[in-house]
Amino acid sequence: MGYFVIDRVIGIGIITALVIILLLLIYFIVKYRAVIHAKALADVVNQKTLEHCRELESNYNTSVNSVNDLTVKCEELNKNKESMKKMAYTDYLTELPNRASFTEMLDNIMITLRNEEIIAIMDIDIDNFKNINDTLGHSYGDELLIDVTYRLKQAMDENDYLARIGGDEFIVLSQNLTDMMDFEDKIRKIKNVFSYPFVLSTKEYFVTVSIGVAFAPKDGKTSQTLIKNVDSAMYVAKANGKNTHVYFEYAFNQKLTEKIETQSELRKALERNEFVLFYQAQMNLETKKVVGFEALIRWNHATKGLVFPDEFISVAEETGLIVPIGKWVLKTACIQLKQWSEEYPEVTMAVNLSARQFKDRDIVKLVCDVIEETGIDPRKLELEITETIALDDIEYTVSTIQELRKIGVNFSLDDFGTGYSSMNYLKRLPVSNLKIDKSFLNTVMMDKSDQKIIQTIINLARNLDLLVIAEGVESFEQEIFLKEANCDKAQGYLYSKAVPKEKAILFLKSLETPASVQ
Repeated sequence: MGYFVIDRVIGIGIITALVIILLLLIYFIVKYRAVIHAKALADVVNQKTLEHCRELESNYNTSVNSVNDLTVKCEELNKNKESMKKMAYTDYLTELPNRASFTEMLDNIMITLRNEEIIAIMDIDIDNFKNINDTLGHSYGDELLIDVTYRLKQAMDENDYLARIGGDEFIVLSQNLTDMMDFEDKIRKIKNVFSYPFVLSTKEYFVTVSIGVAFAPKDGKTSQTLIKNVDSAMYVAKANGKNTHVYFEYAFNQKLTEKIETQSELRKALERNEFVLFYQAQMNLETKKVVGFEALIRWNHATKGLVFPDEFISVAEETGLIVPIGKWVLKTACIQLKQWSEEYPEVTMAVNLSARQFKDRDIVKLVCDVIEETGIDPRKLELEITETIALDDIEYTVSTIQELRKIGVNFSLDDFGTGYSSMNYLKRLPVSNLKIDKSFLNTVMMDKSDQKIIQTIINLARNLDLLVIAEGVESFEQEIFLKEANCDKAQGYLYSKAVPKEKAILFLKSLETPASVQ
């Protein structure tokens, strides 16, 4: 019994031990598997982590490259921005600041301008710059602008700001102005750099400038006002004969406004047919008969009445309207000549050509077309140009006159004696008549020098087989002197003012001097 119990206990112990061992074995197996699983799982995680790290490294490198690319592009954009800004604010030809740059700088200065502070603006415009472009070409015009820039820089001080604000227009801003004498010296200094010639196309050309001057805050408290006013002063300098300087006055704005209004009204005048021609008789001093007329334009203004050419021709010249106006004058005068010549075949008609009209490359064709259209005898047409026009481009003048002379048209040199009056050019010009300027006749009866000048002109004309016409004859004493001096023709108030065609025909019908039928 006892052994049985012991054996049972031993058996239970053994079984228990075996169970424990089995449990331990299962534990270790499970733990081992867990470790193996954990290791496998860790390997997977490590692999994914490694792959993720590689992906992150790749993304990082890509980002770095992108940042580098963006940095390069940003630098390029900044360079382009600076380049574009330079282009926007710099004149391409002279590399001076342009209008936009000047205006921006002036805006900033005007904002901070103190009450006691004075600044000056000079608007410098090259006189007759268009002639350089027209005769030599734009490349030489550009060369001249570069040379002008160089010379102007020589006349600048440290307080000056030089800019090119237009084709042939420069502007100088001078700050901290304290002494007007110093400023006048600056203007003289600028003018002086133009006192010696520019060399273009191996030839020397003298260039002058017209300068307008304005001060701030006296002449304007905003940039826009100041620039407008200095521009007005410059145009007045042009109107005063060029090669001078003018200080701004507020009266200029009124004149500029009137000029703008005249420009607008001139265009409408053409459309509305408001222009009319008056005719001033030309007398043969030997026979005392009317032998021709000079056609003179008038503007029959709706509100101002009859406007004389000295009040609008210069504006028409500047705007280019002189070309269509001149065409109208030529055609209208030729139509009238045709009507009168049917009964009076010897009558002549003189028509003035403006500088702009004469330089138009179609002038020969225009004259030929008008002659053909109106059916006049071209030998009875006399075209008048001034000495200034004739000498502006002597080669063009000679060739143009010669072309029209071939069909019979005659030319008169108007205002003779007031310009160069050189034998060197006169013998080259194929003109038929010389017109003695009225200024010589004004004092001819009191001034022996004027008498000698007129006699010399007439003798010169005789030697060159030219006829002489005296303008502005107002007294019988002048007429007697001219006749004794062998002058051929005369016109002036002694015989008749310029009159409408209805009165002009009376001179022809009477076959008497105009004075007897007025």
